[in-house]
Amino acid sequence: MRYGSVCSGIEAATVAWRHLGWECAFVSETARYQSAVLAARLPGVPNLGDFTKIRPGDYRGDIDLLVGGTPCQPFSLAGLRKGLEDERGCLALEFARLAFRTRACWVVWENVTGALTSGKGRDFAALVSLLAGWDVPVPEGGWRNSGLAVGAPGCFSVGWRVLDAQYTRVQQFPRAVPQRRKRLVLAGHLGDWRPVRRVFFDGEMCGGDTPPVRDPAGAPAGAAEAGSGVCIPLDLTNLDGRTRHLLGKCYDDAQSAAYTITRRRPSGVCADGVARMLTPVECERAMGLPDGYTAIAWHGRDAAHCPRWSRYRALGNSMSVNVMAWVGERIAAVEAGKEFLDYGPVEDRGDHGEPHPLAQEGGG
Repeated sequence: MRYGSVCSGIEAATVAWRHLGWECAFVSETARYQSAVLAARLPGVPNLGDFTKIRPGDYRGDIDLLVGGTPCQPFSLAGLRKGLEDERGCLALEFARLAFRTRACWVVWENVTGALTSGKGRDFAALVSLLAGWDVPVPEGGWRNSGLAVGAPGCFSVGWRVLDAQYTRVQQFPRAVPQRRKRLVLAGHLGDWRPVRRVFFDGEMCGGDTPPVRDPAGAPAGAAEAGSGVCIPLDLTNLDGRTRHLLGKCYDDAQSAAYTITRRRPSGVCADGVARMLTPVECERAMGLPDGYTAIAWHGRDAAHCPRWSRYRALGNSMSVNVMAWVGERIAAVEAGKEFLDYGPVEDRGDHGEPHPLAQEGGG
């Protein structure tokens, strides 16, 4: 399967799908630092820049899938929730228009859960309606955390589901990742609604039980590899009365910790009585990315001295690799006509676990 990626960021989707053998036909990113990461990790893949200007012929061949995570700020509290009244919010609709221009069979769109309630639900209705080809009204009581809309002829049948990274297990992440990160994932299939139903609603789905990354003794399994030490409830923004320096938080739930990485506030950890922010490598692990993935030569500095705040911002805007792997594997299973009952690959793919080639290893 060939796919194109827009609002690519640091391209977590490609990291998630490399073992599927899928080919990335193009990426589309305008931010300078993220574009530099893409050039370093995906050499040879063209960056088409502003995705609203992409037209057929701008990239080689056809694509089967279009993936993107348009800006989340218009649908979140950080962006004052202006929704489609914000120019960045309208990029969600531009994503749908590009899907039709590329004639992709599949679309995958990721965003914050606030997209379901933005504009009293009308903003999400506009996106679903544009993809489905008919006026899909806001359901009575609002949009649920999952759903399905059947498309008109020649349009996309659309399904969606809210997935939490701390619960989403796949073969590469049998214990998920040590981070609370709920995101809305929408997938659309051109024409037939049944493939979308199978992707999101066939087989089992982990519910509200204990996250697989939690250690009963109270130490977060994922962070222990990098930070060692038990986390305690701590609001670093108010530590010793300081409000502008340690921009991070550490949460505790039933004596066990989980992190949420944001664009502006990398999480904090308390080890041996010392409070500190998570390092960029720890944040990469919490997102499911390889160590040093965002460490690149930048502005005259080598990868080992790459500015950490550039890395934090890029990671906070990224997708969770395990969540995108879950979606990709289920699309691959549907395309192959295979049955599946739980997370991960449905059967041995015959590649002996060898990853698809990708220049993703970093340093620092």
